[in-house]
Amino acid sequence: MDFNLARLRYLYEVALCGSMRAASEKVNVSPSSVSRQIAILEQELGVAVLERGRSKAKLTEAGEMVVEYYREDLARKETLASHLDEIRGLRRGVVKIATGEGFVSDLLSESISAFEAAYPGVKLEVVVAGTNQILSSVESDEAHVGMVFDSPSAPRIATQQTYQLPLKAVMSPRNPLAKKESLRFKDLDGEKYALPPKNFRIREVMEQAAAKENFVLTPTLTSNSLMILKNSAMAPDTVTILPDLAVFKELKAGLLVSMPVESKGLSGTTAGIVTRSGRLLPVSAKAFLTYLRRYFQNELR
Repeated sequence: MDFNLARLRYLYEVALCGSMRAASEKVNVSPSSVSRQIAILEQELGVAVLERGRSKAKLTEAGEMVVEYYREDLARKETLASHLDEIRGLRRGVVKIATGEGFVSDLLSESISAFEAAYPGVKLEVVVAGTNQILSSVESDEAHVGMVFDSPSAPRIATQQTYQLPLKAVMSPRNPLAKKESLRFKDLDGEKYALPPKNFRIREVMEQAAAKENFVLTPTLTSNSLMILKNSAMAPDTVTILPDLAVFKELKAGLLVSMPVESKGLSGTTAGIVTRSGRLLPVSAKAFLTYLRRYFQNELR
């Protein structure tokens, strides 16, 4: 079988973007050119790689195999380039990181600053996303490293490091509830509290824990913005539920306080650093992983 490797990229981008039009915009060619290259690829392979008649591009079984082959080929090339960079002294490279908003704190900034000082030629690309998108980015090799809260198990995901990171009640020191040593779900009954939306992992964990306590969560404010949740908690009559890492700066400054919640579901949550199972990380990504572990280990131990 003889086929043009360059054509595989068009199918890869269609699978990644979800449509030929979106893929064409990414690779800067017309949709008809993308369609023609894929049609030629199918002739070369002797099988269909896309299911026709759908508004959203869907790969056939053969198409899935081809895309996986191309993805692994990209990873091998990246690994080779990385080893060559290692021989040169790690003077260049790109590390792609996908992280939840709760990790975007002084702690992450410090690890990034230290890494950039040690390896000024290596570029860092940080994308903030939800848990499912982070795991998807890591699985598809769009990100080298993912940072997730209480990550659900996934067959293609390898956890490099896990840290205990319980969810706590976060509030202003002026809040009357701050006088308690700990809180129960029933303490929130009748109180004002702000939470993330139900599609956020933190909220999913909270819903499960509340159900075990026969408590129904009815927040007065729902927002997908961490900043809004933190600002709401600064009012003396509002509480939010977040891990300490998400309010690292505010806790140090005394603007907020955090209190444990008497719930196994909230006290057993974790933070994880993940990569794709079986992926050989480039040297630059391995080096960043070392810095990340060091800073998080010091603060979350």
